[in-house]
Order: sequence, then C-alpha cells, then structure tokens
Amino acid sequence: MNAYSLSRKSLLASTAIAVAAWVPAVAHAQQAEGSVGLEEIVVTAQKREQSLQDVPIAVTAVTQENLQANRIFTVNDLSAVAPGVTVKPSAGGISTPSFTIRGQTSFGVVAGSDKQVSIYIDGVYIGSPRGSIFQLPDIQRLEVLRGPQGTLFGRNATAGGVSITTRDPTGDAHVKLEGSYGNYDAYRLRATVETPQFGPFSAYFSYVRDYRRGEIRNAAAGTVWDRSLSPGYGKTTSPKYLGTVDPNSYFAAVKFEPSDSFKMVYKYDRNDDSGTPEGTGFIGWDKAAGGGLLGNVLTAMYTSQPTYIAPDGKRPEVVTNSWVTARDQRVQGHSLTATWQASDSISVKNILAYRKAHVFAPSSIDGVGMLTFTPQMVTPFATLSAVGQLGAAFFSLPPVQQGAIIGQFAAGLAPLVGSRVAIVNSQAQSQGDQWSDELQVNYTSERLQATAGALWFHSNDEAGGPVGEQNTLVFGTFIPASGLIPLGNEGRYFNKATSLAAYAQLEFKITPELEIVGGARITHDEKTSQFRWDVRNPQTGVISPRPLIVPPKYTKTKPNFLIGLNWKPNQDTLIYGKYSTSFVSGGSTAGIVYEPETASSFEVGVKADLLDHRLRTNLALFHVDYNHFQSPQSTTAVNSVATVLPILTSLYGATTANELVGSLSTFVVDQGKIRAKGFELEVTAAPTRGLTLGGSLSYTDVSYPFVNPGVLAGYGGVLRVTARPKWTASAFFSYETQPLFGDTTLNLRSDVLYRSKILFSGNPALDVYADKSNASVAEVDGFALVNGRIALRHLKFGPGEGELAVFGKNLTNRKDATFALFTPLATSANYVAPRTYGVELSLDF
Repeated sequence: MNAYSLSRKSLLASTAIAVAAWVPAVAHAQQAEGSVGLEEIVVTAQKREQSLQDVPIAVTAVTQENLQANRIFTVNDLSAVAPGVTVKPSAGGISTPSFTIRGQTSFGVVAGSDKQVSIYIDGVYIGSPRGSIFQLPDIQRLEVLRGPQGTLFGRNATAGGVSITTRDPTGDAHVKLEGSYGNYDAYRLRATVETPQFGPFSAYFSYVRDYRRGEIRNAAAGTVWDRSLSPGYGKTTSPKYLGTVDPNSYFAAVKFEPSDSFKMVYKYDRNDDSGTPEGTGFIGWDKAAGGGLLGNVLTAMYTSQPTYIAPDGKRPEVVTNSWVTARDQRVQGHSLTATWQASDSISVKNILAYRKAHVFAPSSIDGVGMLTFTPQMVTPFATLSAVGQLGAAFFSLPPVQQGAIIGQFAAGLAPLVGSRVAIVNSQAQSQGDQWSDELQVNYTSERLQATAGALWFHSNDEAGGPVGEQNTLVFGTFIPASGLIPLGNEGRYFNKATSLAAYAQLEFKITPELEIVGGARITHDEKTSQFRWDVRNPQTGVISPRPLIVPPKYTKTKPNFLIGLNWKPNQDTLIYGKYSTSFVSGGSTAGIVYEPETASSFEVGVKADLLDHRLRTNLALFHVDYNHFQSPQSTTAVNSVATVLPILTSLYGATTANELVGSLSTFVVDQGKIRAKGFELEVTAAPTRGLTLGGSLSYTDVSYPFVNPGVLAGYGGVLRVTARPKWTASAFFSYETQPLFGDTTLNLRSDVLYRSKILFSGNPALDVYADKSNASVAEVDGFALVNGRIALRHLKFGPGEGELAVFGKNLTNRKDATFALFTPLATSANYVAPRTYGVELSLDF
C-alpha cells in the first residue's frame, strides 16, 4: 500500500469516526420526545429480548426509521447498512442474495448446498436461498449479526445471520394507508387494517403493491421464447425494460392471548413477484480466443448484428438481453409461535413453521442472451469446426484442401443461418418446501441466565431448468428462429435434508461486574440427493438418458462451542471477549463431495454509552479462520471446468465426465482456507435536542493461507481475493425541528454508504483480454451512495394523522458494477440500481 493510499484511507477512517457521520448501519435509537439522549434498543440476538448494549455480539439493529429513510424493503437493500456487510443479488435473476460479511461470501446458489449467512424470519430459518429476496410489509426490526453464530442460531451461519422480526397485533383498532410515487413510473401502495381486541383475539392484515419500471432498456424486447415442450410452460416474451420491480406482498397475523402468561401468534406471509432480472451489460469479448479461431467467430457474431456494448464498466442505458423474460416467483410461509411464562424465572417458546418457494427466472448472464447465427459467422465457424475435428493436422494440409474441408463444414452450417445461438444463458428453476419446529427454554435468576433449545428441520427441493430442458445453455447451442427450445441435456437435482439439533448457553455472574459465558450445540445432518441427466445429440436431436446419479447419503454430526467473558466496569459499559465456532453443512453435487465448512473466531468488543447517553460507541475486533470454504462454481467459466473435469473423470471416466459438464451447470468445490481479520466500529450521538448523528467504519483483511491445488490449477496458479472490499463506511444525520404548527415537525435525514475497491478477476492474466477491452471490471473502484429524506410529521387529517415526505436514493446516480463474469466468449456485469426519487404520504386512523 503506498503512502498516498494509506493516508487517504486513514483520513477516511478518522473523518468517519470524528463526524460519527451519516448512515444507519448503526443500530441507532431515536431520542425521546422532548429529551436529549439515545434511547435503549431491544434486540433478540441471543434468543431473548435484551438491550443492544448488553449483548456481547457484534449486532446492528436496523430500526424502523432507518428502514423507512433508506427504503429497505428486502435483505438485498442492506448493503453497507451494517459495518463490513455488502449485499447484492447473485447473477441469474433467481432472487438469491450474495452476502459478504467478515471476509466471507455467501451464495448458496448450488442446488442442495447451504449458505454462510442465515436468514431468519420471526425465528424461522429460511433454508433455500433461492427466492429469499422478497418483501415483508410489517418489519418491526431487522438485526444483522456479524461473526459465527453457531451456538444459538445453528449451522450455516459461519459469517453471520440476518434476523427479521415482524410485529405482533396490538389489539388497537386502526387503519394505516401509505402511498408513494416516483421516477421510473414507480408507485408503492400499502394498506394495513388492525382489529380491536375480541376477547383473547386480535389481528391485522397488510397488503403492499410495489412497482418500478426497470432502468435499462432491452433492445431485444419482443423476442419470443417457446418452452411448450416442457410441461407447464408456454410462450414468453422478452420485456422492454430490465430491473423492473413488480411484487404483490401479503401479511397477516392473529394473536391469541387468554392470559398474561400465555400467548400464541400465527403469521402468514406471501410474496408474488413478476419483475424482471436486472439488466446485464456486455463489456466485450476475447478477439484472440482459441488462437484467434474462436475469436474470429465471436467477432463475426457480435459485429454482424446490432449489439450494445458497455466497455467502460458503467451501467448502460440499453442492453441486448434477448433471453430474459419476467420472473415467476411465489414465496409463502406460515409460523405459529407459542410463548408461556411458566414462572418469574422460566419462559418457554415453541416455533412451528412451514415455508415453500418457487422461482423461475431466465437470465442473460453473458450480457446479450442469444444472438442470430448470421451468414458472416458461417466461414469462421466452419474453420473452427474443421480444426476442432482434425486438430493441428489441418494446418499441414495444402490450402486448396483446407478450403474444401471448410466448404464442407460451411455447407452443413448453412441451414442454421437465421437461427439463434446461445452464449451463456441461464433458465434456472427451483421449487421446494420446508418444515421446522424449535423449542426454546429461558431461565433467569440473579446470577444465572440459561438458554436451551432443540430444533427439527426438514427440507425437500428440486432444481434445474424447466423439466426436460437444459439449465444453462452455452455457446454451440442452436435454437430455431421460432424460439422453440428443444428438450435435452437436462440436469435436474432432487435434494432432501433433515437436521436435528440441541443447544444450551449459560451466562453466570462470577461477580456483579464479571460474567462467564459458555455455550454448545450438537447438530446431526442427513442429506440425500439424486441427479437426473441426459445428452442430446446436436446433429440428430436424439436424446439419450444417462444413468441416474445417486450419491451415498450424507450423514454428519458436528458440535459448536462458545466461551467468553463479559465485564461491565459500570452500568453503561460492556467489554467482552469470546471464542466461537460454527459450520456450514457438507453434501454432494452429482457425486462431487464437499466437506463441512468450519469457522473458528476470536472476537473482542467494547460497547459504551457515554456523556449521559448522548454518545454510543460499539467496537469489535475479530480474527476468523474458515476451513474447507465451499466455493460455488459454474461450468460456464473456463477455470471452473478445469477444476471439475479431473474430479468428474476420477468418478465416472473421461467420456462421461465430458458429457456431464454440459448438464451439471453449477457445483460446489472445496477452495481451501480463508483468513479474515479486522475491526468494526459504530458510533451514534445525540448532541442536542432533535439532532442525531451516526456512522460506522469497518476494515477487513482477507487472505488465502491455503488454496486447494485443483482450484489453484484451474485459475492458472494465481487466485486473488475477489468480491470482498477491505473498507466499508456509513454515515447519517437526522434532525427533527420543534413543532412548526400544531404538532407538525420537519424531519431531515441523509445517509451515505461507502465501500472500497473490489476485485472481480481472480487472475487478470487469464481473465483480462489481450486488448484490455474488459479491464474496466477486473477491479472496480470504491464509491459512495447517498440517500436522503425530508418529511413533515404528525400532520393532522381529521381523526388521524399523517406524514408527507420526499425521498431520494442513490442521489448522485452512481453506475458502478457490482458483479462481473469473465469468459472467453463474453465479459458481463451487473450494476448499482439507479437514482430514484419521489414523494410519499402516509395516513394513520
């Protein structure tokens, strides 16, 4: 790191801390009416309600004001809202969030695999990550837990967890209406109706209709795709705009509370989403690919027809994503939570839940989708085919003979002119359901706090493309001009998982100031899977089913531990230190076995409320080792194919291995060991009445102490740390005036979210083309997003009151890339969402 870079980052750090500046990455509480100081924030990071400042966990509580000011509607909107946390949708449009927390990335996109960041809704674990980007209308609180959470939250939380809490019915009859309108034809309508108390019963229902037209125009709009050969599918059309938001969300809650000591709450959520995947930009292609032979084919393909290219790496206004069609996503869940206060010291809770999800979202991963096979492509494609069949011997033939051979291949290709040719096109489809039941018992006394529980979880899911069709269509796949997608090269996964766990955590006060914490969890996992696949002969169209792959049952019992010390030198300060472990369950993808991923973490933290609760500072220092990191790979990437072919060859032989790659699509490989260390700081201040300032800063240093030799070979001997920023920062200010008229006040709020440079190329020598045409997305510089909101609060409307506000998100309209995919055929990218702004009105009666 040079002196300039170091000084620049040091200035950023000192400025963020000194200003305590702008953004809700901080679990910031609003000051009480007519008083100065920060209010207590209650969280459930340890399975019970506690003050945020008493919890020895690095946790950020995103409050309702923060949710509203930054228009956080899904987990995908959480990027930089907590220190060290970045979130973006995974490529492919399947509504899978990709988290980065403490040097770890979490995808879970491979069928049957798990993820490193768990998502919980009202204590219910969301098993499948596919389709987990969805809206909930009545979020009361959202907590981001950083670091391994294996003791209380279980497996699949090596990097952390996101816990979403929705509100319970209050029994107070009221109606709340909200509406907003903004650019991109955006509107959002919400209605909540809450019933009065009827004996022991109370309830409410909410509905949200959200729409925003996509920001990127699709030049290939109107392209028809016909999947009628697959049961349950028909014709769809590529949309005019990409990145369209179009969900309908429903939420209902019913509470039965016959006494002060017992209650049951049933909750139902449903989300139907028909939006479109975000637009994928086409950065460029390798003109020298395949010694120039493949490059000549690509050059002819991209230059002989209208193709929009965005080589600068910034979000374009127009792309050619012909393959994209509207998403079909249906997610719903039921939960029944029973709580019994058995005595002053003992409480018992049981959470029974069922969830299911279906997602289908064709996506142009390559940035263009499918293009037409033009006459200009025939000769270079014929030359490539001839050399592919004859090898180097072709070049030793006389020129006349070479020309004759090329002519023969060209004659065979001529009937394909006018058809559509695939490059890298996903049509991922998945469906699954899950059952779970968790029993929790809490015991509280003057010196001992005990939390114990047991969990049963079962899931059943199916994933692939539409039945009978290829999941990911790659270069060399031809589709008739009619758009009728042929059957064949199917790769379909069938997975079942059952998990049983028991856990306990004890917190014992040695003295009134010093507390020792110990926790343990034992988890038993069982997984079964099947992989159904076939091969389609591209010349004859004949489909040849291959033997069903049924790997041995995965069975594993693993423990987790936590031990720590908490010291409270005074009522407003907590100093803690702990060692904790966690793991991600192992499994198998079409027989490719991967071991459980484990995390071992040391953490030291300080939480302090200072200056008569006008200043709140939370600092965490951490060091974590991840072993057997489960790296998701795609067979669309050359390095991934190079990694998996030796594994498949050892399992099934060379012939089957080469056939299987075409149907496999995605798989998990053991990358090796990852080490992360750094710090996370959150600051909130209420220096004067009406004014609240806050900010966060994090630094994470990530290294690869050991890389699986097979993976390293696939990357050409070099593997850089990718998709993980070293620095994130955030800052916010919020000011509320004295009443301007009546009870009406003016609230001003601004938020800034920053992340530093990210590398997207694991090995530039392999990924960056010789002409440097795709170098713009190999490394993407850091940037900040600015959000703002101005609101008139407590406006009187007859018997009720309301709020009128104007808002803006990404006010500087950053267009930076958030993801990049490198292949010789195409380099593509996805981008930051555009600047949005509008006006909103809420009425509460």
